[in-house]
Amino acid sequence: MKRSKLLVYISVFLIGCIGVAPAADLQDGFLGIQWGTDITDLPDFVKVAEKHDVIYYGNPKKTYTLFDVDVPYVTYAFYSAKFFAAYVDIASIEVFGELKSHISRKYGPPRTTLNFNEGQKIYNWKYQDTKIKLKLFENENKMKLGFYYAPLTRKINKELREAFPPPRKPVFPLDERRMGDAMEVFGF
Repeated sequence: MKRSKLLVYISVFLIGCIGVAPAADLQDGFLGIQWGTDITDLPDFVKVAEKHDVIYYGNPKKTYTLFDVDVPYVTYAFYSAKFFAAYVDIASIEVFGELKSHISRKYGPPRTTLNFNEGQKIYNWKYQDTKIKLKLFENENKMKLGFYYAPLTRKINKELREAFPPPRKPVFPLDERRMGDAMEVFGF
């Protein structure tokens, strides 16, 4: 009798652990890699791109499944050699819909951002310190899923803004006020 109870308790414990594992995975990292991991600790990763101080890597030896959906490749982003984000290019609107549905079931309804000028629709979710963004770029026929570790992402964004400040307001064309000032200066 004691042995049966013990098996029941172990089974319930294991089922409980399996049920929270994916959520805990995002809390601690992404697909088993902890946020902030140094790239030197990931020997199978291969550099695929670099932009400013962010270096992108992939693992060609691995296949991926996210939210019960097979995806061909994951790109990992590192800043100062520390892992802070992961991206998945999405090949079809069907896969996009499946991912949106699975993520919504798991993390609730998304906050949606629309940018009509750019033809972008971005669905946002948050789980503890991880932000999830599912992006649809209608003008470019591109779709992307991104996972961002917020504490590192905020720091990186701040550093990049300081390194690359926004461009100054252009001198030309002149708006009405500045046109009037210019006309006064030149005596018109």
